[in-house]
Amino acid sequence: MSREQLAVQRARKSFQTGNTKPLEYRIHQLNSLLRFITERRRDIADAVKRDLGKSEHGTELFETLGLEGEIKLAIEKLAEWAAPRPVEKNLLTISDEVYVQPEPLGVVLIIGAWNYPWAVTLQPLVGAIAAGNAAVIKPSEVSSHSAKAMEDLLPQYLDKDLYPVVTGGVAETQELLKQRFDHIFYTGSSTVGKLVMEAAARHLTPVTLELGGKSPCYIDKNCDITVACRRVTWGKFVNCGQTCIAPDYVLCEPSIQSRVVEEIKKNIKEFYTDNPKTFEDYGRIVNQRHFKRVMSLMEGSTVAVGGDSDESQCYIAPTVLKDVTGESKVMKEEIFGPLLPIITVSGVDEAIQFINEREKPLVIYVFSHNKKLIKRVIAETSSGALLANDCLVHFTVSALPFGGVGNSGMGCYHGRHSFDQLSHLRSCLIKQLKMEGVNSMRYPPHTAKKLGWARFLLLKQVNVCRLRRMALLAMLAGLAAFVVFIRFSERMKPVKCRLHCR
Repeated sequence: MSREQLAVQRARKSFQTGNTKPLEYRIHQLNSLLRFITERRRDIADAVKRDLGKSEHGTELFETLGLEGEIKLAIEKLAEWAAPRPVEKNLLTISDEVYVQPEPLGVVLIIGAWNYPWAVTLQPLVGAIAAGNAAVIKPSEVSSHSAKAMEDLLPQYLDKDLYPVVTGGVAETQELLKQRFDHIFYTGSSTVGKLVMEAAARHLTPVTLELGGKSPCYIDKNCDITVACRRVTWGKFVNCGQTCIAPDYVLCEPSIQSRVVEEIKKNIKEFYTDNPKTFEDYGRIVNQRHFKRVMSLMEGSTVAVGGDSDESQCYIAPTVLKDVTGESKVMKEEIFGPLLPIITVSGVDEAIQFINEREKPLVIYVFSHNKKLIKRVIAETSSGALLANDCLVHFTVSALPFGGVGNSGMGCYHGRHSFDQLSHLRSCLIKQLKMEGVNSMRYPPHTAKKLGWARFLLLKQVNVCRLRRMALLAMLAGLAAFVVFIRFSERMKPVKCRLHCR
């Protein structure tokens, strides 16, 4: 029996004990995960530094800070999320107890990504724990130091049977995918996402696929170009461009192209100095295979800014490309590196057409003062998310579902969305063995009269909460009328007395 198979069996056996059902146990595990993030902050930062060249402050900002927020939110809201959820009834079920009860799915497989090896691996784990599942955690082997740190340290804080960490490469992942899970949560490329979905289909296992794609960024010529380019520069070159929601390419009119190039050049210098290679907060491409892939994407395009590289350090400078078309090599795949192509379009009409001719992206960025233009892009395109006048920050809002559509993924997570994604929302209806006269209309023979009553009772939706509010308002109105009547009667007593005396 393989190591992977043993890990899955242990997790399932532990889940079947029912230990994860009580909310107190889930909260205990979430507090332990929070303690892990707090106490091992330095170990996490060191691993990310060795994998991606990221600074300690960068790791805290883009990896652990968001994790802390997700864990604390789950602890605070868990009782509310896990509680039965009343639903509207029809007249046939008005006296019944009807609700949705979230329940654990079982054993979840979480396959993480290498670009943010802690955030995108442990955030789904927060949802899995909160929902009462067991989870097998498979960190990406590409970020090898982070994977090793997770394997060594996480079992010291979490139940090692319920939440085992399985490391390894393609062979180990393939072996895991042969096992039966109750849900698979994968973050990575569309190519591998298809393989994950194919493997899941053999067991009819539902999947959440957090993929990527080429996220466009349209800059309106009438917006504040200085501010827009500052925000685009930050969003693009964070983590050396290795961010699934980074702006992949810019669409703008020819009249502002040179201005956009100059503003981005100015911001690169401000953010990363004249020599980004020596700057602490500018990272590295994760390995030489990806370095060569990113460098090859520049073929056929003109370098307007940057272009420097050092293969021995997997260093590529923040780079802006111009003279790019939809047929250029850099437009054939998600860049996932510090290259920013600029494509000129005649205006928002052509920009929308250009976006719609391609696969649905994970996010669309729009920079404009014109709210009608922004609303038009929302109405006439499709993407996992749309963000106007900034980059990346929608990821920080736990109330927003984070996920793709079409080629950029399926399913979503963050906050309550993580809990719901990794729960079975079970329909529950509890009747009493009474009122058989009403129920008898369901039984044969089905006369026209019975059908008429059934149509009325089944199709008439009843909002019980609204009825309760109306009843409460009626009671309050009646009470107010009674108080007014009493006060009026008290005031009338002296008048009646004087009349009587006369």
